[in-house]
Amino acid sequence: MFNVVLLEFLQRGRILFTAMKDELRQHILTHLGRELPGIEFVLDAFQEVKASKNQLLVIEGEVCRECYFIVKGCIQTSTSNRNGHVSTIDLGFEGDWRTAMHSFINGIPSNEQLMTIEACQLLSINRDKFQHLVDTIPPFEYIYKELLEKAYTQSVERIQSLMTMDGLDRLKWLLSIHPLIFTRLSNRLIASYLGLDPATLSRLKARL
Repeated sequence: MFNVVLLEFLQRGRILFTAMKDELRQHILTHLGRELPGIEFVLDAFQEVKASKNQLLVIEGEVCRECYFIVKGCIQTSTSNRNGHVSTIDLGFEGDWRTAMHSFINGIPSNEQLMTIEACQLLSINRDKFQHLVDTIPPFEYIYKELLEKAYTQSVERIQSLMTMDGLDRLKWLLSIHPLIFTRLSNRLIASYLGLDPATLSRLKARL
């Protein structure tokens, strides 16, 4: 009986992992506009990661050795000051890539941390395998460039929103990108991302 249960459990795991890899396959196909040569080799370089809510993926001060593709869930990128105050730098959802970019590329300690905000289904690839794919499968380099460009664009957009928009406009900007964000994340986390305190965010929501 135990063996039957174990086999069923393993089979469900294989089915889920296959479905997760199909999500990544479709993501790559969508962004390249064509089938990627060596796609199976690429997909096999990724590992399944099931992360519980509030699980640390990258610890501040340690070298980040993994890059994550989010199949399901949300990842928070944050940093903390000397007083321990945590500021949210970025939020990643389904179809996004997340890593501590500067640490991952250069192999140096990270100045930010990555934590799951929801239970997540992720596909993970380590730095050596990622670089090997970039070096050996030229079309995969496009994915690498997309990762860099999207990280840069999102960083610039957030900085501009903090510098040029008032609180209400920042909130409208966020809702234009993630219209259902309030159904998934807490006011406290959203306020941190927008550079507001929770009480101010509540007042602004009433003005929408």
